[in-house]
Amino acid sequence: METKPTRTPGGKLALWLFYGFCLYTVWAMLRYFWVVSNVTDGDMASLGGKLLGAAMGLLVLGSVAALLGGLAWYTRAR
Repeated sequence: METKPTRTPGGKLALWLFYGFCLYTVWAMLRYFWVVSNVTDGDMASLGGKLLGAAMGLLVLGSVAALLGGLAWYTRAR
């Protein structure tokens, strides 16, 4: 009978860091829209400005998530 492959402790840590960062990204985007929805003057007052700000934030957070996801995939159980 073959044994089921398991992750190393470093792989488990990388996976939990990825999960935690994904939850943080969702929280940050929700918080961004909650805070920015109250802005009524300046460049951020338009819907386009708010969406552009959210897209830029998501781009930064998404790139970090991609790095953590790649690390979690590299340390997967084999």
